[in-house]
Amino acid sequence: MMKSCVVFYEPLTHWYYLGVCVVYEMISSVLQLVNILYIPKRMFGSWRQVKRVGVCQSTGIQMAESHIRHFHPTPHTSAEMTAPQPSTTKTIKQVIEDLTRKVGAAKSFTQVIDRSSLLKLIPQSPDELPPRRMMDSWDSAIIPLGSEERLREKYVTFMGGVRVGRLLEDLDVFAVWLCYKHISNPRQTADLPSPYSIVTALVDRIDFDQGATLRPDQDIRMSGHVSWTGKTSLETIIKIEQLANGVWQQVTRAVFVMVARDPLNQGSAPVNPLVCETSKEKEIFHAGEVNKLQRKLIDAESLFKIPPNESEKTLVHQLFMGLTNPKERSFAFKSRPDNSVCMKDTKLKNLIICHPESRNIFNKIFGGFLMRKAFEMSWATAFVVSKQRPRVLHIDDILFRSPVEIGSLLYLNSQVVYTEGQHMQISTKASVVDVVTGSTNLTNIFHFTYEVDQPVPATIPETYHEAMMYLDGRRHYQLVRGMRKFYGQGENPADIPI
Repeated sequence: MMKSCVVFYEPLTHWYYLGVCVVYEMISSVLQLVNILYIPKRMFGSWRQVKRVGVCQSTGIQMAESHIRHFHPTPHTSAEMTAPQPSTTKTIKQVIEDLTRKVGAAKSFTQVIDRSSLLKLIPQSPDELPPRRMMDSWDSAIIPLGSEERLREKYVTFMGGVRVGRLLEDLDVFAVWLCYKHISNPRQTADLPSPYSIVTALVDRIDFDQGATLRPDQDIRMSGHVSWTGKTSLETIIKIEQLANGVWQQVTRAVFVMVARDPLNQGSAPVNPLVCETSKEKEIFHAGEVNKLQRKLIDAESLFKIPPNESEKTLVHQLFMGLTNPKERSFAFKSRPDNSVCMKDTKLKNLIICHPESRNIFNKIFGGFLMRKAFEMSWATAFVVSKQRPRVLHIDDILFRSPVEIGSLLYLNSQVVYTEGQHMQISTKASVVDVVTGSTNLTNIFHFTYEVDQPVPATIPETYHEAMMYLDGRRHYQLVRGMRKFYGQGENPADIPI
């Protein structure tokens, strides 16, 4: 099989598209320039970033070394806002209670609350809202595993670790809370609930620090703030730390992209612009701009829109020839290569009935619940296929396409789409099943990267459909591992379009 240790080339059309996106996004405010350059540090590995121009609303143009959205040997050493010491320590349970009061959510499934009267409180544009600082949204919360034994039972795994799926639920709630802290609406009085509905659009990236472990008998702390805003969207950065020998040690860092909607969740709502006060904050904001452009590029370079490049076509052909017998001039499949597994044999499926207990404050199925179920399904898939205990390294591009209603039948399909050495790339899809027509509607897509102790069998696609899944998984894997700088990057000069 062809290995992934290849040299990547950058087509000029990519940088042309990148420049167009920047001009389009910035022309409505002031004339600003974003110039993103990279120099390869070595042929196979991470990449060194050079000086680039950083943009922050209402602060002009600032030169900064910025952290871009790909894996780095030390992914959390980019600029971090200096966090204040909290005067009191709240728990994640208290955050949920505060959030419920802030939006005036129903306390039971049978209680119906009409939020249509709040529509008049939504501003028409961000210009009506006062600018906000990153510090305004900063907050922290504790998951008190060390002191609450009953809570510990909810988080502990059967192997004695901490359930990552439970942390994903808490991260989702906390990201929503940070966005509500950022929003300051002059139209809203203290006696009224917030007219905003904050929903999760995307989990951009979660990287787990190598060597870091979570214990189920020690407190876990979440802290973060809003790091970037658009007209109706917000990006939040959240750190997870655990107390070890009296010192808080970082375990992971998550980036969530949230969207502000009206009280009925039928249209978008403007949010407060974000101002930067320090060079670190400008760098953080600029990284949010880069993340947005990267997301646009991933969509533009999707295999649903652009055919595979020449290197990928060659790779697919080599995989196909590895299943045939060229000497006999026959295209019929022979036995698969040694230490390999057919992609169709790596699937796990599940059907979940979405009950009211899994609802969010807006009476939709909670996004954190979906993430937990998808993560645990992907973990089980990695465990079954590798026959080893898997460790999650990266969670990338969790896309929320549409909300899931209470009472839905949720179909989960998890599959190993790419393997390399001790690593496995797993794609998990969630779809709502229509029991009348039998049709399915895709609601969520999840990408997970796992590591095990021993090399895993190579995943072999047998159809064109599986080959596209293989290439998409390979691109995601190489992106999070630092082997490519953007999703559709070419691998040799023949991949550059004329």
